[in-house]
Amino acid sequence: MRDIIRLFSDRESRDELGLGQIRDALSDALFPGTSTLLTRARYLLFVPWAYQKAAGRPNPSADADRAERDVIHALKASGDYAGLLGMQAGEALKNLPSLIYWSMLRHYRILADESLSRADVLRFDGMPTGAADLGAAAPARFSAWSSELPPAPEGFPKTIPDGFRLSTDEAGWLRDRILNEAPGTLFAHFAIEQPSRESFAPWADPAIHGLGGDATQVLSDARAFSALMHGAQLIYNLLLAEEYEDAGYDRVTEPTSRFREQVADWGAELPSLVDLNTWNLDGMLARVELVRGTPIHFKTRAFVRDWFSLVQQSNPAALAGHEAARSFMERREREHKGAQARIGNRARLASWGGSSGAGALVYRWPQARGILLDIHDGLQRENGVVDA
Repeated sequence: MRDIIRLFSDRESRDELGLGQIRDALSDALFPGTSTLLTRARYLLFVPWAYQKAAGRPNPSADADRAERDVIHALKASGDYAGLLGMQAGEALKNLPSLIYWSMLRHYRILADESLSRADVLRFDGMPTGAADLGAAAPARFSAWSSELPPAPEGFPKTIPDGFRLSTDEAGWLRDRILNEAPGTLFAHFAIEQPSRESFAPWADPAIHGLGGDATQVLSDARAFSALMHGAQLIYNLLLAEEYEDAGYDRVTEPTSRFREQVADWGAELPSLVDLNTWNLDGMLARVELVRGTPIHFKTRAFVRDWFSLVQQSNPAALAGHEAARSFMERREREHKGAQARIGNRARLASWGGSSGAGALVYRWPQARGILLDIHDGLQRENGVVDA
């Protein structure tokens, strides 16, 4: 459970100002089927393999559970710990990889039928579908998984000598899943062009060279929205920092001066990140609603538009002392969080850790990049690049 709490506490998982609807839609457009809980690409194979092992047994649910927990021990034994779900909790892990990865397994048709639940797979996988055809030795059997799924390595799930390292065939198959099921997206582009291990955001990665089509517009919108709303996130944290210090708390060292400096830096850099006079905010919101399939909440839409206007009509670098901006952010927190708002709530300020969703939006980039790098590392194994 500690592993899951840690993942949910990631700065991009937090939604202090109610931007989640827009953030998640842009994330889905850039990296379809992903989430902030993903860690390693080979889980997309571990889960099907575990379920294949359990299917058809007297108690498939318990056997699948056991297989997923065996994977934890096998990965620990392999010495490959990065991204291991259950590294701390071990046998006590509550949310197994199948729960976390099921949506991605559906999206990329690793599951043969995306409507299948985990219970459906355990119930129907391997079940005879009817009488045997003439000349056939046995009746056909239902397969819950893609017929092209790479086979599990010998000894799985008790032993996984390669840990999270994909074989060349496994990596190629997963890359093809992305290219087939998410064509024209940034995810597909990076499946071909290897991203950097150090880039802090997708638009900052050298591999975006040559990106075209709709993905270019989505990435441009995502960068502009991140740049615009980062100022709101910083002002919000500045208000928290001031109240925190005024209340006499000192566990966090000098947060007010830190956030004042960050607001000034953001304001100075903003013009190089987005031209507020030419960027079509309403066009971006319309595209977000197409991705969502439902309208953005009217209060969220109003908040984003009003912040856009406030920044456009002000000197962004001086917003730390802008009374209208400060009052605007206080109202937004009360509107979004109600009784859970921190501003003006001494009891909640006491537990403030020095940052509440203050990081710029990067749209699941650390998670998506990790999946992509696993795939590229696997593709390179045939050349001995990562076999050392």
